[in-house]
Amino acid sequence: MRRWWAPALVAVVVLVYALLGEQLRGCLGLPGDGAAPTKGAGLRMATWNLRNFPEPTQDHSRLRERLQGLGADLLAVQEIHDRVALQALLPGWDLHLSEQGGRGHQRLGIAFDPAALELVEPAREHPELGMGGRVRPGLSAYLRARDGGPDFHVLVVHLKAKPDGYPMRQQQWSLLAAIAGDLLRRDPDLIILGDFNTTGTRGGTPEAELAALAAVLEPLGLRRLAPDAPCSAYWDGSRRDAWHEPSLLDLVWVADLDEGLSSTTGVRPLHHCARHHCQPFRSTPGHPEPDYADLSDHCPVMLDLSPGRDDDP
Repeated sequence: MRRWWAPALVAVVVLVYALLGEQLRGCLGLPGDGAAPTKGAGLRMATWNLRNFPEPTQDHSRLRERLQGLGADLLAVQEIHDRVALQALLPGWDLHLSEQGGRGHQRLGIAFDPAALELVEPAREHPELGMGGRVRPGLSAYLRARDGGPDFHVLVVHLKAKPDGYPMRQQQWSLLAAIAGDLLRRDPDLIILGDFNTTGTRGGTPEAELAALAAVLEPLGLRRLAPDAPCSAYWDGSRRDAWHEPSLLDLVWVADLDEGLSSTTGVRPLHHCARHHCQPFRSTPGHPEPDYADLSDHCPVMLDLSPGRDDDP
């Protein structure tokens, strides 16, 4: 009898790992590579704070591979200093950056694949979120999916950072609600995503800040899509040693988009957030966590929309 079962078994194992490898590693408590899963037929969006791109310490070859590996159709970015350098990592994509970036000159961007999306109206900057130029503005675009998919506004934000910035973030929430209300009057489909810096107040909790933010945005019909892991970035931690602590700063809020969302639609943090399951990790110059050390302290946060036809009247 031919021993056909051995190669057949190997083939089955390889197939199962290709399909479920990340989930299996997570169940076993083992690190994966944190890469994005295979893209389906719908639109894929991601938001990623690229940590003052381009920094001298960033590995641009690795960053380009990671950007391509997202499989995204649309990418919201924060902390951009060099348009030309970013465009070189996104060849063939349409890239729109804010003119202003606050005192740190950290501009926001919306990039998309023109084969998947088209710009219905020019991108708009929202300077009121910049609080008189002290911090970053907002940036929105009105887009339509090719082949009869939905049209929607996307609004990218990067709010004031750190616990001491909470009072200014509260002011920004009201301004954000006014911007969102205006966009919703023009089209009921809206996605707001980016770095909300939901650290909580000094002495408070991030959970309390998320609840306060929800009280401002939910009356507009916006809902926050829950991530499948409770972090999107890492920081040095209060001890300032080699251990880095997780935090949830990058959020996705949506209104309507019924043709692309279901009750189970969520968002997924990738890279070191996924690889370490939102648990603290050590990263040192001798033994760095590569995505954290070479790319960004933030992880890309991904949203997959289901395929669907535009349902706007």
